[in-house]
Amino acid sequence: MGDIILTTPLIRAVRKKYPLARIDFVVKDQFAALVQGNPHLNKIYMFSKQEDNLKVIKEGIITEKYDWIIDIHKNFRSLYLRSGSGASNITDYPKYLFKRTLLVALGWNFYKEVEPVYKRYFKAVRPFGIEDDGMGAEIFVDPALEQQIRAKLVDDGYDFSVPLVVVSPGASFMNKRWLPEKFASLVDKYQQDRRAFVVMTGGGEDRNLCEEINEMATTKALNYAGEFDLLGSAALLKQSDLVITNDTGIMHMAQSQKVPVTAIFGPTTRELGYFPFPDKSAVVERQLSCRPCTHNGLDRCPKGHFKCMREISVEEVFETSRKLLNFEAASSN
Repeated sequence: MGDIILTTPLIRAVRKKYPLARIDFVVKDQFAALVQGNPHLNKIYMFSKQEDNLKVIKEGIITEKYDWIIDIHKNFRSLYLRSGSGASNITDYPKYLFKRTLLVALGWNFYKEVEPVYKRYFKAVRPFGIEDDGMGAEIFVDPALEQQIRAKLVDDGYDFSVPLVVVSPGASFMNKRWLPEKFASLVDKYQQDRRAFVVMTGGGEDRNLCEEINEMATTKALNYAGEFDLLGSAALLKQSDLVITNDTGIMHMAQSQKVPVTAIFGPTTRELGYFPFPDKSAVVERQLSCRPCTHNGLDRCPKGHFKCMREISVEEVFETSRKLLNFEAASSN
């Protein structure tokens, strides 16, 4: 999800450079909603795991006779799709796989600069004079869906007179999750000390985790995990005043809706490229010699101590995120 959201600055920039071009996009069907409302795209090819689906997409690409293929995935599937396409221009970008392997496996840092992934994508279009406009990621949400989410929040007890804080405690891998008991204390601090209204969100697989957090908390947050599809989740985030999340796609989704984000990073580091845009965001992390221990995530701490998450205090996350909440309130006044 995060990878796709981070392509949207590139899509917008290509459209600005070539306003009359036909721009089509290949994406997994499970994430297609993230770009289906994008006004900068003409057609979306949806990849599914059906046996012949990739072949059909390739045949479509050959038939359309594209002038330019931009490969910002660079895996076996994308190489297959672009091979024999007949496109006069095929460009991609350096993924720094060797540097990443040295950093994660041996702790040797050969990154000369810390460069976000979305900016690396622009190296695939640099020969055409296309540059990042600095406006960040974007997901386009139907205003009617926004109204539906607002109505649901009201029905569930929110009156929009206090800050709405969205907490996303899940992650695909265990070692990217801050501790449930710490999230529970954070929920209490916001609902008791700041009189905020807290909603927890995530996928269906996060629902039990959110329930566990509610059981440990003195106050109870709304558990919306698994209740919304991708665009429904984006609409929820757009209503919020602050999002607190682990290193997950929710972080990028929140930024696409221009909402302040506090991200809690454990095993991963900024060299890997997935830190949030600097605009209205903050990262809480611990500087440890064993970080990063993975580029994607693991189901355990390789060292057994999990210091990267255990040593991040509730007070630190609260104070860091509170400053962003106050900034947003001041900006809107």
